[in-house]
Amino acid sequence: MKKILFYLFLLTVTAVQGQKVVRYDLMVTDTIVNYTGKERLAIAVNGKLPAPTLYFTEGDTAEIYVRNMMHHETSVHWHGILLPNEHDGVPYLTTAPIKMHETHLYRFPIKQNGTYWYHSHSMLQEQIGLYGAIVIYKKDERPQHEEVVLLSDWSDEKPEQIERSLHFATDWYMIKKKAVQSYAEAIGSGHLGTKLENEWKRMHAMDVSDVYYERFLVNGDKEQELKNYKAGDEVRLRVINGSSSTYFWLTWSGGKISVVATDGVDVEPVEVDRLIVGVSEIYDVIVTIPEGNMAYEFQATAEDRTGYASLWLGNGLKYAQTPMPRLKYFEG
Repeated sequence: MKKILFYLFLLTVTAVQGQKVVRYDLMVTDTIVNYTGKERLAIAVNGKLPAPTLYFTEGDTAEIYVRNMMHHETSVHWHGILLPNEHDGVPYLTTAPIKMHETHLYRFPIKQNGTYWYHSHSMLQEQIGLYGAIVIYKKDERPQHEEVVLLSDWSDEKPEQIERSLHFATDWYMIKKKAVQSYAEAIGSGHLGTKLENEWKRMHAMDVSDVYYERFLVNGDKEQELKNYKAGDEVRLRVINGSSSTYFWLTWSGGKISVVATDGVDVEPVEVDRLIVGVSEIYDVIVTIPEGNMAYEFQATAEDRTGYASLWLGNGLKYAQTPMPRLKYFEG
């Protein structure tokens, strides 16, 4: 019996020692950004917006030190990651908030693989930059070509003001989008009944996309160019919708999109012309660079069609994706 216990102890020690500890140090600071010609307050992690991508392999142990350099508290939630409850990162619920100028250690085993992300759960900090991607590789598999595609939206308004506007249910954002659905427009288009029904339901024209955003971003930029790809390359795009409230339609000017995983779980590949990704959803897709010395556009268009962000793959003349048409607001 003693020998059995001894061997079990050795196996346990060996297993623990065999785990690779992957450490990250994340410094959270206030910063200034300018996406529209106006300087605005934002949050950076290690000087970046969005935050750095964290890479692990299944079986690793994550050791993440988060230092809060701001003058107010913060937190980090590891979205979709299986971990001990005390490291989940939701302040006042599972994990204590990180007070100003304090450091918090998140330490947990990596028990899965796939694409995930992390973001703040304090106040409305996620809306102004505290979010980043997580990539977890399988032990024996790593794609030859891959890119993180972290989508987000940006408003020059303070997040607190956006929240107040939503509570007051004003028409201001619809006015900015030119989607008011006035009675004159309804009568002119023959949809007075639709207008009256929507009024009865208290439904605005953009009831899902009810905030106006000045910019839509991919990895923190309006557009990004990746010129290192050539014809025939199959590229795995790890698409994460890290926006505050925007649904995105994904399209590819190089042909069809092959969906191979969703929210970190592999699925049987299916080819589509386009797909929609909701807030906090994740899709791993594969696109193939067609023949010809061109750059092809992977476009993420906001559901309300007020803008889009672009990722260009390849080197040469740009082959753009045809923009999606404006919505017909009275048709449903």
